[in-house]
Amino acid sequence: MIDQLDNGQVVLEKPTFSSQEILNDYRIACESRQVSLMGRKEVFMGKAKFGIFGDGKEVAQLAMAKAFRKGDFRSGYYRDQTFMFAIGEVSLEQYFAQLYAHADVDHEPATGGRCMNAHFGTRFLDKDGLWKSQTDTYNTSSDVSSTGTQMPRLVGLAYASKLYRNNPELKKFSQFSINGNEIAFGTIGNAATSEGMFYEAINAAGVLQIPMVASVWDDHYGISVPQEFHTTKLSISEALAGFQRDHRNGLEIFTVKGWDYEALCQTYQKASELCRTEHIPVLIHVLELTQPQGHSTSGSHERYKSKERIDWELEHDCNLKMRNWILAQGFATEDELEKIEETAKDVANKAKNRAWSAYQKGIIADQQEVLQILNELVVKNPANKALANICEEVSKNSNTERLETIKSVKKALRVLRFENSANKVLLKNWLKRILDEAERRYSSHLYSESAESGLNFETIAPTYDENSPQVDGRQILQACFDEALAK
Repeated sequence: MIDQLDNGQVVLEKPTFSSQEILNDYRIACESRQVSLMGRKEVFMGKAKFGIFGDGKEVAQLAMAKAFRKGDFRSGYYRDQTFMFAIGEVSLEQYFAQLYAHADVDHEPATGGRCMNAHFGTRFLDKDGLWKSQTDTYNTSSDVSSTGTQMPRLVGLAYASKLYRNNPELKKFSQFSINGNEIAFGTIGNAATSEGMFYEAINAAGVLQIPMVASVWDDHYGISVPQEFHTTKLSISEALAGFQRDHRNGLEIFTVKGWDYEALCQTYQKASELCRTEHIPVLIHVLELTQPQGHSTSGSHERYKSKERIDWELEHDCNLKMRNWILAQGFATEDELEKIEETAKDVANKAKNRAWSAYQKGIIADQQEVLQILNELVVKNPANKALANICEEVSKNSNTERLETIKSVKKALRVLRFENSANKVLLKNWLKRILDEAERRYSSHLYSESAESGLNFETIAPTYDENSPQVDGRQILQACFDEALAK
C-alpha cells in the first residue's frame, strides 16, 4: 500500500539508485540534448524541413521512464524524445531518420517518414497485420500534431486497464493486459492544458478512477505566449486543486521541479505505484522547465523572452542542474562527466551521419541512373542544347529529393517528345517505376492490408421485397444498434 497522512496526502520516499544508473541517465540526457542541437542545424541547412525538439525536458522524462513498465502505454506529444530513448524504443539514428522523413520502416519504424518529426509510435501489429502481444513490450500510441488530442486517447487507454481488471470476460485476452496492471502515461505542454480536451480528460479520469498518469511539462510559455495569458492562477495544478482527492474520488496531484532529478524520480515512483495498484489517476505538474532553443525551428525565442528570463533558463537548465547534483553528491568527477559529454556529441554525430547516408543512398542511386541515360542521349543528340542543359542540371543537383530528378526527367521527355529511341524508353520506364514506388511508399496501408481486412470479404447486397416499408434512416440506425448491442 501507499503511505498516506490523515489528510490523504501521499508520503514520498527517497529513491535509491546506483551511481552507474545515475550516470547512465546523465548519458542519455546528454545524447538527447545533442540530438536537439544537431537536429536544429540540420533544418537550417535544408536537410530537413522542420524541427521540434525536447531540449530542456530531459531529466523529467528520465524519471518517467524509470516508472514505465512493459505493458504500459504512452499517449504523449513531440517533446518526449528523451523518454523514448530511455525506454529503448527509438534510437538516435531512427530519430534523425524521422527528421529527414526517410520513408522506410526499417530505418524509421514509427511512421515510415509520413509524419512530422518527433511523432513517436510503436507497432501493435506484425507484418501480417495481426496483433502483437502488448504485455511484454513498451507501448506508445502514435503522436499527432494537434496538441491536446493525446488526452482523450490517454483516458481510453487507462480505462481499458480498468476494464481488463474488473471484467471477467476480458481475462482471456492475456496478450493485451495482465489483470489491468498497466498504466497509461500521458504528457502535455503547459499551454495545451488550456484546451477543452485536457479538462474533459482530467474530469473523466477523476470520475472513472482509472490508472492514468498525466504529466504537464511546464516551461512557462505556449510558443511565445507567457503563462499569465493562458492559465488561471499561472498554474494548472493550482487551478485544478479542487480535483485533489481527499476521502472522495479525485486525482492525486503532485508538483515537482523539472530540474530536480532526485525529487522527480521520487515523485514518479510514488505516482506509478499508487496508480498501478489502486487505479487512482495522477497529475504531475513538472515546473521550471526550460526550452533552450525556443519552440521550434520556425522562430527565435529571443524575440519574446526577456534577457532576465533567458539568463534564468540558462541557470536552471535541467541537464546543468543534474550535472551539479552529481558532482555535489560525489557520484562522478568533473573529468568523468566531461568524458560522458564529449562521447555524447560523438555518438549523436555518428548517428546523424549514418541516418543521412541511409536516407541519401536510394535517392542518389536513382539520380545516377537518370544521369547515365541522359548522358547517352546527349551523346546521340549533340545539337540538342535543351537536353544538354537538363543533363547538366541533374549532374549539379545537390538537392536530396527525388522530386528534383523527377522534374528533370519530365522536362527531358517533353524535349524528346518527337523522338523514338531505346534511351527514351528507359527514361519512361524509370519514371513509371519511381512513381509506382512512390505510390507504395506514401499511400500504402491507408486501409488494412491484412488477411482480416474488410476489403477481403465478399459483399452481401441488401435485398428488399415488394412489401418492404419505407422508414426514416434513424430507425434503420437504431435497429442496427439494437442488433449490435444485443451481441
